[in-house]
Amino acid sequence: MKKIVLLTASLFLAVIAFGQPETPTEPTTTEDGSTMTQPIRPPVQLGWKSEDIGDFSAPVKYVHQRESDVMYYITIWRTIDLREKMNHHLYFPQDQRGTWRSLGQVILDAIDLEHPENMDALRLYTDEYCNIPKSREESKEGLIQRRTIQKYDPITFEVIGEEELIEEHKAKEITYYNVKEIWFFDKERSLLDVRILEIEPMIEYEKELNLGAGAEGQGEEEGVGGVKQKKRLGYIMYDELRPYLAQQDVYNRKNNAQRLSLDDVLTWKREFSSFIYAEQNVYGDRYISDYILNARDQKIESDKITDKIRAFEHELWEF
Repeated sequence: MKKIVLLTASLFLAVIAFGQPETPTEPTTTEDGSTMTQPIRPPVQLGWKSEDIGDFSAPVKYVHQRESDVMYYITIWRTIDLREKMNHHLYFPQDQRGTWRSLGQVILDAIDLEHPENMDALRLYTDEYCNIPKSREESKEGLIQRRTIQKYDPITFEVIGEEELIEEHKAKEITYYNVKEIWFFDKERSLLDVRILEIEPMIEYEKELNLGAGAEGQGEEEGVGGVKQKKRLGYIMYDELRPYLAQQDVYNRKNNAQRLSLDDVLTWKREFSSFIYAEQNVYGDRYISDYILNARDQKIESDKITDKIRAFEHELWEF
């Protein structure tokens, strides 16, 4: 009899428990106040569990370098053109796809201009010596393009004024990087080594031309056509950028299962194509283009500087 009573009571409690109405769930609210639907998991890209590279990756520290061990060094400036096929792994994807980001997107995310209060964001500097930082307002101004368009009356189609449009530059518009680096020979390790000092992203965008009425071949249209413009985003101290590069995977052409970070590609493996446009000289800031006008001869001079660095190391071991 007792067993029947206990069983009946248990069933009664179970019915009451399952019969309670569900408590409505409120949409997730983020730190910036947004109530939009948030991701429930990391992007699904593999058929197995993937470790988050940002949880354990940090830049590999340089070998301690004593100034007294440096018996030779030279400072050079080079340009990385992302239009070259060998540099496509730094340019693509143009827009973030899952966890994959381009070098330009990593830099823009690190600068984090969407949150002006973030004082730990990556800093931009006014010159290549990285000692005078830009303000957040100056940095933001370099990432926008202002355009003025004419406003028309919807009935008479007469010009009634002008309106300023503000457009933000995207990561896919960063097509060049100017890099300053130092090559030196360490007599203690008997090694010719290189270290990147700073990197300067270059934005290339199309600026529309306002061709007035009656312009040849354009009729009454305005704002037709455009011309390529280049803009300097600012100088970035490479040592400050490396922690962000170490947390981003990059596509490996040879074996995508072998994990490589942007820091591996740029700092250690140096898997990129580039050309030298200046070397340290007595004139201070003279570029190759200042004394050689022909593009073909500029390339020859760039290769000559590269060969000079290689020849220095080679001649050290010639008996």
